[in-house]
Amino acid sequence: MKENTMKRIKTAVVGLNRGSDLARHILNFAHSLELVAVCDHDKAKADKFALENNIPAVYYSLDELLKTDVEAVVLATPIPDHANHVVAALGAGKHVLSEVTCATTMEDCLRIANAVKTAKGKYMMEENYCYYRPLTIVQNMIKAGLLGDIYYGESDYLMDFQLRPGFPDKIQPWRREVYFGRQGHPYITHTLGPLCFTMGSDIKTVTCMSAGHSFPELAADNTCVLMLQTKNGGMIRLRNSFVSSRPDLYTYYSVQGTKGCYQGPQGPTDFHKIHIRGLCRPNEWRDVYDFRGFLPKEWDIFPENHFDDTKDNGTEKYDIGAPLLLEAFANCIINDTEPPVGAARALNWTAAGLLSEASVNGGGIPVEVPDFGL
Repeated sequence: MKENTMKRIKTAVVGLNRGSDLARHILNFAHSLELVAVCDHDKAKADKFALENNIPAVYYSLDELLKTDVEAVVLATPIPDHANHVVAALGAGKHVLSEVTCATTMEDCLRIANAVKTAKGKYMMEENYCYYRPLTIVQNMIKAGLLGDIYYGESDYLMDFQLRPGFPDKIQPWRREVYFGRQGHPYITHTLGPLCFTMGSDIKTVTCMSAGHSFPELAADNTCVLMLQTKNGGMIRLRNSFVSSRPDLYTYYSVQGTKGCYQGPQGPTDFHKIHIRGLCRPNEWRDVYDFRGFLPKEWDIFPENHFDDTKDNGTEKYDIGAPLLLEAFANCIINDTEPPVGAARALNWTAAGLLSEASVNGGGIPVEVPDFGL
């Protein structure tokens, strides 16, 4: 590990289910963050992780942690807790990196917006799919003008929870609330966020329709499809399902520009492909990794042979850019700049998902996404 003589942000990770991976990323790669504490209500889990990873301090409640001199908190707690935890951490003067989604209600989105307006610290959403490696290549090809003006994007987030033990009665309560507790696509940011990030525009209106209802004890329909208008006039299509009888697919993205198109894999025999008018024959797809020279220099933090691009098939490799996201969070604190996924963007993406339910209930009517005054 390289020695870093620059300022390092004293950081704590809260919630060690998902958070343990983020903590290891900080320890191994994110050199501008210093992991000084972990926090989890499970005392045994917190103590064990701290001991194994030489973490100086351990806390068992967020309130206890927020009384310390920790500068930044990484919130990897259950989604229904995000709003309360974000508001508390910002109110305590901490910088906050929160897992997706921002909140589970529009009222809580507004609470976060109001907290951000008066906060001394930065707020950023930890949408790790925005740092998906093939999309990073495509983003830089777009910046170089190779795909022209981007006007359309699409993504699918499809998982079959019917195959999980105990479905539907024994699903984790928070997951049951978020995934199955309403119609529409409330768990939206893994699909929508990377497309907005890549297309360079956030959402103006959302339209949603749904189909099938095989589980009367669950509010969610079998599947839904969203059509979203971006603020710059582009269009995005999303499909979501957690109960469709089919193989999982949760890293499929495609973007269309005036000069070319990127399309991700939709199964194990598919690949990340790109077509650029003038560089490709009329019906030719080229492998995105032929253009890996468009990866920015910060990806050099990973050791040689760290990636096996042949195994990225639409359900894997979505988290390998998380160390770069963590470093971006640190940099926005150190340089006092706007986070890549700050509150305005994070709330826009989250609200589009929450408001998709109103569109379904209105028969597929367009619903405008508010700007929250940010």
